[in-house]
Amino acid sequence: MSETAYDSVPYPGHVHTHTHPNRIAAVAQLFGIQAPSPATARVLEIGCGDGGNLISVAYTLPRSQCVGLDLAATAIERGRQHVKALALTNCDLVVADLATVGRSLGQFDYVIAHGVYSWVPPPLRDALLQLISDALSPSGVAFVSYNVFPGWRIAGMVREMLRYHTLGIDDPGERVEQAKALLRFVAVAHDDDDPYGRLLAAECERVSGYPPWYLHHDDLADVNDPVYFHEFVAQAKRFGLAFLAEADFASMTGADLPEIAREKLDELSGDPVLRGQYLDFVKCRRFRQSLLTRAAHAAAPGPVRERVRDLLISSAATPDVQTVDLAAGIEVQFRWGQRASLKTDHPLAKTVFLALRERWPEAMSFDALLTAVTRLGYGKAQADDAVALEGILLAAFGLRMVELTAEAWSAVAQPSQHPRASAIARSEAATSDVLTSLLHRRIQLDGPLALSLLRLCDGTRDQQALAKELAQLDSAATPEAVGVLLGGLSRLGVLEA
Repeated sequence: MSETAYDSVPYPGHVHTHTHPNRIAAVAQLFGIQAPSPATARVLEIGCGDGGNLISVAYTLPRSQCVGLDLAATAIERGRQHVKALALTNCDLVVADLATVGRSLGQFDYVIAHGVYSWVPPPLRDALLQLISDALSPSGVAFVSYNVFPGWRIAGMVREMLRYHTLGIDDPGERVEQAKALLRFVAVAHDDDDPYGRLLAAECERVSGYPPWYLHHDDLADVNDPVYFHEFVAQAKRFGLAFLAEADFASMTGADLPEIAREKLDELSGDPVLRGQYLDFVKCRRFRQSLLTRAAHAAAPGPVRERVRDLLISSAATPDVQTVDLAAGIEVQFRWGQRASLKTDHPLAKTVFLALRERWPEAMSFDALLTAVTRLGYGKAQADDAVALEGILLAAFGLRMVELTAEAWSAVAQPSQHPRASAIARSEAATSDVLTSLLHRRIQLDGPLALSLLRLCDGTRDQQALAKELAQLDSAATPEAVGVLLGGLSRLGVLEA
């Protein structure tokens, strides 16, 4: 096979949170589709690159069978070396063309195509959807990400400027440098009072933050063609595929819109595609991560609240106050990360977040959560509380304040006597402080001491030995400090049973 752009300019892979079958299965179940068990699933990733995403799937689902295909032979070889180093027996990476591979790989319960659809010519988009249709098992679910209008009109404007400015430049490094030079010029070429200038400056600032390899393969790529959401759904339908939901459930709720806008959109709740298209108009959406099933499986038009009871729940949401008053009428703000937040005065909701925070990163069943809120002082949970809890969890999921999964992760809430970090994280820690957690997320360690400790957590040392060895590197590594650091590693989801 001839060399691809990804052979000449490597595109480092990493995990994409919403592609994991554990999360996909949960969303499918919310919409009335009983997807195959992720634990024993067959998983295909189309355009897997160096396996940065699929290898984590295989590691966290050791009884699954994972296959990745990509046209870039150098990327596949890097991935194969990583698979070998991790001694994974359930992950196979192959050099193949999505247009010709056909049915040769068999059928899969989950098919992932992240960063492919918008970045290939129209005939290959047809070939991609045909491959998904051929490969998807009868009850399987596919993930496809793609750029969408109207939001990409803004990004496309800057992309066209960059493409024009770098015409005739073949060297990838020089193309990227010239593109960044234009971004700097355009960003300061307008008055702050000019609406067009503010819009352009914001977009230039966003693109300027891209790593060189991302800028080269995204905004400077020969092909980067967005579509309207309804056009994507119509095209998928031609290949026997139907829209199920967005993999990122919160992106389809409109929870951050004014109430009058939500009410108007809810008038379209019987037609998820129509509602989704108008939501894109209102939010100026530029990117989607859609789930598809076989058209024969009719999904519910919206989430089925009762289905929450069949899923596992977790959250790291933290209250803004040190002591939470569980009494009714007293509002408390809970936050998870930089963007997700929820303010509530509901006694059950407040207790739920405390119970989940206590167990993070481990997940709890619906019934176990009801039991836990009683233990924390909420009072004896009644039948009405179970119904209320369904609504609380669904609303919180729509705000990214809780996570719903089909099955448990292998991360533990408390370090064992002989702590063991995931082999993937230990491998990555050799060169970076940005790691992959056992929850299929990207995390960043805080400081070199935590990084050194993680490298030592291979399960062969007890906590005392870890403290002694770490003290040789840093005198601040007292047994107490190491205990705190181990607790932090647990909260990040990198320590396994």
